[in-house]
Amino acid sequence: MADRLLRIKLESCGPGYLHESLPRIIDVIEDSNGGYISKYTKTDENNKKVTVKKKMTANDVDGIMKELSTINIQAFPNHLMGCDGGFTELEVGGYSGKSHFRWWSAAPDGWEVLDDIVDRVINCSGIDDA
Repeated sequence: MADRLLRIKLESCGPGYLHESLPRIIDVIEDSNGGYISKYTKTDENNKKVTVKKKMTANDVDGIMKELSTINIQAFPNHLMGCDGGFTELEVGGYSGKSHFRWWSAAPDGWEVLDDIVDRVINCSGIDDA
């Protein structure tokens, strides 16, 4: 059985085609053999769900999870809003316990480490249009 370690959800709110504003999701999953994959799901211009799976290295995933386990951030960041941009979500954990973070546009003061982790997951997953 595969376990989802973390999920990143990206939502654009600016002008563009409908499929460009629909959520894009990256799941980092540990498979039953102890390997890691990223599963990227988006909606294409024909309104069809597209999923791309790629292997991730244990070093990359272990490093990301270790960094997540040592972060120290304030629970309630300063709220900033704008008219263009989008939401970023980072969800860590699963059935036995979960943390869920969501922010608008750039990460709020004190949450920059979360934005860095999202970038790191995107880069390590090999996904080029997230």
